[in-house]
Amino acid sequence: MDIEKISNLIKTKRKEKGLTQEDLAQKINVTEKAISRWETGRGTPDISLLVPLAEELDISVSELLKGKEDKKEDKNIIEIVDYIDQSKKRKNKYVIPVITVIYGILLLLYLWYLRVDYNIDGHFKTSYLGELVLNLFFMSTVFITNRFISNHYYDTIEDRERMNKVSYIMIFVLYLIMLFNMTIFSRYLNGYSYNLIPFKTILGYWAFPDIRNILINVLGNIIIFMPLQFLIIEIFNLKDFKKCIVIDVALVLLIETIQLISHTGVFDIDDMILNLIGMSIMYAITTGKHKILYKYKRFVITSIFSWIITFLVFGILSWYNFGDIPTISVFIRLIIGFIVIEGIIYFGYKLIKKKRASQD
Repeated sequence: MDIEKISNLIKTKRKEKGLTQEDLAQKINVTEKAISRWETGRGTPDISLLVPLAEELDISVSELLKGKEDKKEDKNIIEIVDYIDQSKKRKNKYVIPVITVIYGILLLLYLWYLRVDYNIDGHFKTSYLGELVLNLFFMSTVFITNRFISNHYYDTIEDRERMNKVSYIMIFVLYLIMLFNMTIFSRYLNGYSYNLIPFKTILGYWAFPDIRNILINVLGNIIIFMPLQFLIIEIFNLKDFKKCIVIDVALVLLIETIQLISHTGVFDIDDMILNLIGMSIMYAITTGKHKILYKYKRFVITSIFSWIITFLVFGILSWYNFGDIPTISVFIRLIIGFIVIEGIIYFGYKLIKKKRASQD
């Protein structure tokens, strides 16, 4: 099996048909990146895709496997068996070692993080901001690794969706650990504390305005559960709002109740209201008429990484220390840093896309 001949034949026949890589991908229900891999010789079509691909290119499967047009068609079963064997070897040569190494390192790092964060003596305890950045790093690594695997080793849309679901499940577990750690395991109060009067706590923040309190206790409570709502929808394919809200109320109520019973926080009806507002907003932008989250998914994804980089850089430079400089100054610096980093990522993405388009 000559990979170079097969890739050249696919590219030549596609252009003869006047198709772009995206057009051909849509016709046989694969990703555009799969077509790009086949045409550059970095991958080969899955055995299940040989027939539809050959039909779209107006050649036989035998011609496709030989990498050249030959009207004296020779249906040689040996060529097909050889293709299957070599395809499997090429796909499995790197994917298993790569997955093993990355997830092995990730697991060790995460266990180390948990060991430090749950230190009974209280030494080296990370801040809430530090926990958020560390957990975002682990979640991002899972997402990037699985996206790399789906882009380079899986061709069909169905396989890619299954890989995405694996990512969502792993991120869901990590996010729950982070959530319970931040709201329960990392705190302790003397005695029971609760508020059952709606909007009492929220109005208290506005009566004596403090930007830090408003950002952390109001905006933070709205945002913190939003990713969880997205993951619940994607993992369980749950689009019914009534079912979602029942699960949301149960989850938020569980955390607030555990905080009360274990003396790790305040059972506050206002926290529940803010959490549910955030989850409802995420439900709307994920499943709403225009599906804003999917429409601007590249911006959403790059924004997450931009914020991680911003916090890491500011953490190294100690620019987010609220005790040393005014909170509003910190907020402005974070926004400027985010815009700069997001701009770099955006223009980098544009350059890569332009380069691929010229190759096509």
